[in-house]
Amino acid sequence: MSLQHLSPNSRVWFFISNRPLTSEEANALSGQLHGFVGQWQAHGKDLSAGFGIFWNALVVVAVDESIEMPTGCSIDKVFKLLQEFGSQNHLDFFNRLLLLVPTNEHSCIIYTQQAAKEAVDSAQLLPDTMVANVLHQKLGGFNAHPTQYFNEHWMFNAIG
Repeated sequence: MSLQHLSPNSRVWFFISNRPLTSEEANALSGQLHGFVGQWQAHGKDLSAGFGIFWNALVVVAVDESIEMPTGCSIDKVFKLLQEFGSQNHLDFFNRLLLLVPTNEHSCIIYTQQAAKEAVDSAQLLPDTMVANVLHQKLGGFNAHPTQYFNEHWMFNAIG
């Protein structure tokens, strides 16, 4: 299911890849996630879930908790899927210290914290640069504000 069909109150998880996915990788991951969310269950009950891949690097997974609550074990399954996909494709979706800067609808620049500091020092990354906003807890927040100014992002102060 796509994210558009889920309630804005759906819980979200964000996974930034350590590099942009190729179109082949994005298509393969999309196929795996489509099959996964269509069969995702918690204690034998179907979850109303969806996913999206943004800028070929940000995976967003959401569950409508008003229909059925995910469990720890069911949540672990999406982490396992991304871990296995990443292992097979030399990707890491679990580095929480990455900054994603969208450049257009299908591409982005991904910075480590050190690379972001260097980009700030060389004026390639400015306070008003738009970056992915991955701190939302609800899908509606992400839908309304998928990006934010870099100076509003936690990393801005961390490298400042």
